[in-house]
Amino acid sequence: MKRLSALALCLCALPMLAQAPAKADKKPEKPHFEFGIPDKPFTSDVAKLIQEIGDHSQAFANLQQMTDTIGPRLTGSQKLRDAQKWAMDKLTSYGAVNVHEEAYDFGKPWFRGAASARLLNGNNQQLEIAQWAWTNGTKGPIKGQVALLEAKTLAEFKAALPSLDGKIVLAVSRPRPTAEERKDMGAWYKSYLELAKQAKYAALLTSSEKDNGFLTMSGSPNPRWSGSTAPMAVISKEHANLLKRLIKEDGQHPEIELNLGGHIGETPVKAYNVVAEIKGSTWPDQVVIVGGHQDSWDLATGATDNGTGTVVAMETLRAIKALGVAPKRTIRVILFSGEEEGLLGSNAYAEAHKADMAKIQAVLVDDMGTGAIQGWPDMGQEQWRGYLAQAMAPMNNLGVTDIGAFIQPGDTDHWPFYELGVPAFAAIQDPVDYMTMTHHSQVDSLEHVNKETLIQGAQAMASAAWVFANMDARVPHIAPATKKGPF
Repeated sequence: MKRLSALALCLCALPMLAQAPAKADKKPEKPHFEFGIPDKPFTSDVAKLIQEIGDHSQAFANLQQMTDTIGPRLTGSQKLRDAQKWAMDKLTSYGAVNVHEEAYDFGKPWFRGAASARLLNGNNQQLEIAQWAWTNGTKGPIKGQVALLEAKTLAEFKAALPSLDGKIVLAVSRPRPTAEERKDMGAWYKSYLELAKQAKYAALLTSSEKDNGFLTMSGSPNPRWSGSTAPMAVISKEHANLLKRLIKEDGQHPEIELNLGGHIGETPVKAYNVVAEIKGSTWPDQVVIVGGHQDSWDLATGATDNGTGTVVAMETLRAIKALGVAPKRTIRVILFSGEEEGLLGSNAYAEAHKADMAKIQAVLVDDMGTGAIQGWPDMGQEQWRGYLAQAMAPMNNLGVTDIGAFIQPGDTDHWPFYELGVPAFAAIQDPVDYMTMTHHSQVDSLEHVNKETLIQGAQAMASAAWVFANMDARVPHIAPATKKGPF
């Protein structure tokens, strides 16, 4: 998520879905829950919907249950299956119809084990690491000399490989395509993967993107992201810098002992998306999708990525059913899985339902943590701005006023729909500490969730979904202004 920068590479599937905020992280301000007067066409039901969530929201209680009781929800794990059953039971109890799961081929599951590293010379300290998901373990402790990989082009990468055989390699920089190579990124990436598979490292380390010891986890079973088959771990930025200093400034040859106990399962598994609906009263075959991804990384409990988006989508359905009103169009809640491994669940859903894309009025996704929703981007389409303004109007007094004139990158579950021309939007949110602390890290827990802004997000999502579902006009489908490409 998140959810948002472009997919990133390193020597073996570096953080693929890191999400870059539009603004610097800052301390959240508490929203003010005085209810203004929405635009006149929506005065009755939408105002009641906002009030219902303000007075009776179950979002935080649901989030606490999903994170503190069920826990981390790595796609392919039993914990995610437990969370999906829990969500289906909740949605059914709220009165949803057509509650079901939709399966897709995921690949082999991954199981985390114990991970440790220590410096055998220098100051002999323990190093902060975590094994990269969907990589091989070390099969017991290994010892080796640390070498730096500094390669800015494929030619430099190829030239460096022989000197790195048998070393524990710290990737300092990664190859980038030249302007000429960017004309055929598919060919460049294929060449990169071929070189990465030739590497004979004892192990590969990549530095976290965050400061203060916070790690940045990623990985995927998707063969598109496979590179070196060496064991791999993410190391804290501070300890990566220590190793670089020892080599570059002190002229030392640091040696470390490394033990990575995770492993890839032997048998491919299915993964699932959870689907639930409120049927439309007038145009039931037309659909507004409200979504978040229920899967998470497993260093913590996935509270902000994307437990918050999951419970906001569930709260949207709960509140509408609690009011006893029916939207004109069907509102469909989808809790995606496989998002963290490359939008696998939303891509599978979009592909399976490609024939029905013309019936989708809009897609709304929440995947940027605990921060208040400030609006949605227009995704580079001027024609969508008026519809967004109309959908946001009831929440203007609660801070939902921003229609971003930009394309939210393809790092969360709106993107597969957008690529098919569907009006699909990932919320603009106050970044709070998402990128600097919780995103993909070992502290993505309930302590970092602001209850009041979670309620505000649920109000924003529910009211926007309600307006999109009830407006007389159809939002036009438009060919995308940009495609994600091979990354």
